[in-house]
Amino acid sequence: MFTKLSKCPFKQPIIKIWGKSYRPLRKSCSYGDMDIEYEYSGHCELPLPRNRTLWKIKSDVEKKTGFEYNFVLFNFYESDQAKIGAHKDDEPSLDQSVDIATLSFGACRDMICSKKGCKSVRQALEAGSLFLTHDQKEWTHAIPLSLV
Repeated sequence: MFTKLSKCPFKQPIIKIWGKSYRPLRKSCSYGDMDIEYEYSGHCELPLPRNRTLWKIKSDVEKKTGFEYNFVLFNFYESDQAKIGAHKDDEPSLDQSVDIATLSFGACRDMICSKKGCKSVRQALEAGSLFLTHDQKEWTHAIPLSLV
């Protein structure tokens, strides 16, 4: 499945953080319902139609989580230097009643989750692991540089 997903048309969009524009080292692409637009950091993601592999993944994730999903943002961390800083997925376009599902493929990477007043949690995301984020307005998460 990793081989099939690695053939997705990944790109490195220009995003804005704290008023500065830059191109992150991670690559991304999105799939989902065609009436969805996902905006983050000054960038708008328009989804591509799902293929057979993505319909299968969607079905499996929905069975495991009990949620229905209409959009997926793939982030591809091509090297141990690719990362994403601490952020909240609290954009107005996201349904806050639905947990965000993170499905990991490829090399193991850590995710660090933090909430004000709580100790940070570091979780290794092994290939094939599914990680759910609830309460996106309260929790931040990051994929730091790999320690390899």
